[in-house]
Amino acid sequence: MNMKKLLFLLLLLIPVVAFCGRKKAVKPFPRTRWKEISRMKPDSSVVPFTDTMFLSFNGRDSFSYHIMTGFVYIGPYIFDQDSILDLGTVKYRMLQFKVNKMIVLVNDNGIYKFGVDSSDTVKTIVIPKEEKLLPVTSIDQMIGHWTVYKKTGVGSTGPPDLAMQLRSAYITGPSTEGKLGYLFGGDDPGNAPSWYIKNFNEDQSLQCDGKNPRSFKVIKCQKGEMILEDESMRYFLKQFR
Repeated sequence: MNMKKLLFLLLLLIPVVAFCGRKKAVKPFPRTRWKEISRMKPDSSVVPFTDTMFLSFNGRDSFSYHIMTGFVYIGPYIFDQDSILDLGTVKYRMLQFKVNKMIVLVNDNGIYKFGVDSSDTVKTIVIPKEEKLLPVTSIDQMIGHWTVYKKTGVGSTGPPDLAMQLRSAYITGPSTEGKLGYLFGGDDPGNAPSWYIKNFNEDQSLQCDGKNPRSFKVIKCQKGEMILEDESMRYFLKQFR
């Protein structure tokens, strides 16, 4: 084979090699509704549960997610090439997906198996047009586990990076350690919050320490919703029982 023919064949092969080396684009999930049917610990031991999770893919890259009788989260999701499903307030790795049959998700807290949901499980959320904000006079009014479901910017510097954004709050009230509760950032694992609450001031502010000193104004804490605000963002949280 002469040099010209060899060069010609190599040129033909270049596009094929380049195509084979490309990563496949991640496609959005089809419109489907899923209901949690089993739950296990990371060691695969079965866990009984009553807070059944429901997940719906609504076309393109949007989803809705809620716990039985709980608040419905609605927003965009991200599913990357490493099979990480990011729902904004929680992340899972997708172990298995069978269209119209089953989804298996896993994170540091456990393994969750979903089957197709054909029931009417979505709770209607009614938002009042006007609501009188009552004063928050004690940390006891805030006790419980709260999860951020919405965030809005209030400063001109733009939102902080994910690690500095609040994901959830676990408020205990006074304890023997002198801590009133804990705040979790966007990258925090479930057992390592970045901040703890050391004081609740008369001006309705939470003084926090840990990764760095922070202060949050308590705008609202009533009817199962809490709103916290710092210099850059306002956080809307719901409490699940």
